[in-house]
Amino acid sequence: MKQTLLTCVFITLSALAFCQTGKLTGSVMDAATKTPLELATITVFGQDSAVVSYKLSDKNGLFTIDKLPIKRKLLVSVSYTGYSSFHTAIQQDTAKTDTLNALLELSSKDTVVVTAGIPVKMNGDTLEINPAAFKMKSDAVVEELLNQVAGITIWSDGTITVNGKKVQNLLVDGKPFMGSSDPRVATQNLPKSAIDKIQLYQEYDRSKVGQQTTPQDSLLTMNVKLKEDSKKGYFGKAGAGYGTRDRYEADLSFQLYNKRSSAGIGGGINNINKSIGNLQEMFQNNTYRNYNPNLYNVGRFGTNGINKNHSFGGVVVHNFINSENSRQNDRLTLNYNKTGTDAYITDKTYQSITTSGQSQFSQDEGVQNNQQNKHDIGINYLKTNSYNDNLDVNGTVGTNRENGNSYRSVEVRDSASQLLSKSQTTTINNQQSDNESLRVNFGKMNEERPLTSFGSTLNATRSNTVSEKDVISDFESLTDISKNLYNNRHYTTKNERLNVTGYVDYSGFKRLVLGRYNLFGVNLSLGQWVNYTRETNNTVVTDYDTVIKKRNFNTILSNYNKREVIEYTPSLSLSKEIFKWVDTYYHIFSMQFKLLDDLKNDRNTSSFQQRNLDRSFQFIRYEGSFRYQYFKREKYRYYGMLNYSKTMEYPSIDKLYTLVDNINAYEIRNGNPNLRNTINHAISLNGDYSTDNKKSLYAVNGNINGRYNLAIDPVTDSTFYDPSGKRYYYYTNADKATTLSLNYNFNISRRFNKNNLQLMYKGEFRTGKQPNYIDTLSNISKTNSLLNQFTLQFSLNSILILTAGQTIQTNKTTPTAAGLSSFQNISNTSKFGLVVNYPAGFTLSSTADRISNSNLDKPIVLWNAFATYRFMKQQGELKFSAMDILKKYQNISNSANQYGTSTRITNGLQQYFLLTFSYYPRKFGKMEFKKK
Repeated sequence: MKQTLLTCVFITLSALAFCQTGKLTGSVMDAATKTPLELATITVFGQDSAVVSYKLSDKNGLFTIDKLPIKRKLLVSVSYTGYSSFHTAIQQDTAKTDTLNALLELSSKDTVVVTAGIPVKMNGDTLEINPAAFKMKSDAVVEELLNQVAGITIWSDGTITVNGKKVQNLLVDGKPFMGSSDPRVATQNLPKSAIDKIQLYQEYDRSKVGQQTTPQDSLLTMNVKLKEDSKKGYFGKAGAGYGTRDRYEADLSFQLYNKRSSAGIGGGINNINKSIGNLQEMFQNNTYRNYNPNLYNVGRFGTNGINKNHSFGGVVVHNFINSENSRQNDRLTLNYNKTGTDAYITDKTYQSITTSGQSQFSQDEGVQNNQQNKHDIGINYLKTNSYNDNLDVNGTVGTNRENGNSYRSVEVRDSASQLLSKSQTTTINNQQSDNESLRVNFGKMNEERPLTSFGSTLNATRSNTVSEKDVISDFESLTDISKNLYNNRHYTTKNERLNVTGYVDYSGFKRLVLGRYNLFGVNLSLGQWVNYTRETNNTVVTDYDTVIKKRNFNTILSNYNKREVIEYTPSLSLSKEIFKWVDTYYHIFSMQFKLLDDLKNDRNTSSFQQRNLDRSFQFIRYEGSFRYQYFKREKYRYYGMLNYSKTMEYPSIDKLYTLVDNINAYEIRNGNPNLRNTINHAISLNGDYSTDNKKSLYAVNGNINGRYNLAIDPVTDSTFYDPSGKRYYYYTNADKATTLSLNYNFNISRRFNKNNLQLMYKGEFRTGKQPNYIDTLSNISKTNSLLNQFTLQFSLNSILILTAGQTIQTNKTTPTAAGLSSFQNISNTSKFGLVVNYPAGFTLSSTADRISNSNLDKPIVLWNAFATYRFMKQQGELKFSAMDILKKYQNISNSANQYGTSTRITNGLQQYFLLTFSYYPRKFGKMEFKKK
């Protein structure tokens, strides 16, 4: 016992001795005036010139650097723009606090200054990061560098925050890299060795040029500046894999760039439900360093069916001017993408249906094959000269071809399991469509000539669709033979749609009306919104007569319909801003009130007389918002917004005079020509919080979004359940309906030297009262949904990454009408992940998911494991994937709504093993053969 106690004491004392560290405090001042120098960089280097620690001085020129190693010779360097650097050597033999007061002198052109690599410094209002000050492995990329910078956090979802604030723009030499808005394309591909410096600064949102803006509209921007000899290069990935059950995958991405232009191609094909929907997704999933490369970019077991996906595309970006200033752009982007899917899906759905009498239970089984092929061409042109003007033009052209067939059988039983009815439906469909769209944004702001300030948007879309469908349905009633129904129906539909929308926000309206009168600081803005929509449908329906062996024209469903809608909404906006700026904080309060007048004309021309309508409406409505932002320097910032809006909507022609199609006996829809208009009142809120303490080891940010909606005279369903199982739906108005939704998240990160601990929480709450009628009973369905999701991740110097997550979701529906049943569903998902990057070149990883549900007899388990080896100077990769090792996964989903609960089981991936080889071609700048 004594020996054990002595051993524990010895281990404790050894640990305390090992954990002893020193501290350095001090100040930085101008040598001549003794004025404190704010944001001076204090860097501590080891004997090998590696950065041990660094800090920026505060507004009083003070700094504190803790956790310094003892019994080691250290070099302290103090630097400030425009001053000669200060250097001194220190060594702390015991855990103590030393003081250093640095007096800096203004630099002279004749003075020779010896400088070390400064990791972080302030240049005006821009924070600059020096990659040369961080010693890392030769193949390290920008993301690994950012992980070493104090105050910068790369979260597990790919978000980058600086002192808790999210980076919303990432540029390379002042331009989006490869035309992509995803920062990972740059941060996970570009090597640290190619970077000159990384800049962080605020800039205004260009989409708001010509509109009234506030500091809340500014975006945190990260600009990666390349070295002069690295402004030309290429990188990419080519991989192919094959495995058991004839599973395969292949993907390709290749990108190259120079000072003015960049281009990239990408492609992929697989039958493991791996998503490759577009070119940007391929670029994101095939980067040189994905944070957890083997955990997410794999075959998806939650997808319904077996899907064979293929995609191919390319992008070209050219800058007509050679500028690295993000304010000046003259850029053209062209892209093409071709995607296709071949899906085979089998499913079973079990549904419990609430009725005023005995409950009904439905079993729905189906098999379907679907093929889809899409071609999309896009063009974007951006022209800006400064922050005061913006021209952005986007155009797209696309085609889509779909065809498929399906077979479904449905059985409906009562509570005693007696069969009430059954049906069988076979469908064959073909569809082809083409579409074009054009979007133009143009804005101009001139403070010296405010009469010329405005923002404008033009949107135009056109589409043309031709479809054919054959449906054979056979409904058999076991309670009333007269309800039996057989249909062999053919549909041919041609649809053409044109939409043109324009909006102008004239911020010079105040100067135009009031001249130089300030109106107590109230801003006036005049808005003009115009919309034109034209949609034409020509549907021909024929029924096959089994007696005479001939198709007959269906006069009930065949129709021609043309709808034209003209909408015009002028609006007047009044806004006021109150702000206060001091040395340590600022706060801004702003309010806005908007008055709008909706003028609408809806003309419908149809081959059915009752559908020929010419309606006009005028709705005068209003909106209002309040915003508040508070920022305390080196402490925190928060932002809140509260908004109210009122809108009106009128029932469409298809709800007033519905063309009743009985092809599906379990959903027969009927119209109601007496429907009233609906009035919606909406209140929304938004709140953000983040820390701004450069000295803190914690990074914290949070967000909440909420919306409450009150609908007066909403359109709802009146449902009738036939004893045979048939269901009839009639549109009707209810008194009111309410919905409340909240989305909130909270993230906190703690850095331990080069280690990191992250906790991410996400929550969702939904509740509402939806009125409806069930078998003439007036009912209000009270729905509640609650989601809580926790994710905890620990990174040990990128060698070990541990992830644990928990998701709990509850759905509940409670009807108010007597005799109707309540429904509740609870699901619980636990996730575990492990990545081990050791030894060099090797990666072992694994994921385990456990899914339990109140409607399942036992939980579902999915366990995947991966082993990766990099060779050929880190450019070759061999990966072995073992998917669903326990062979226990099933595709099962559950849901609950006002009509009942349902459980759906579909086919999907089963256990398979896959071996993949990938090659990463990479070159940045000129090849260096000799080193001094």
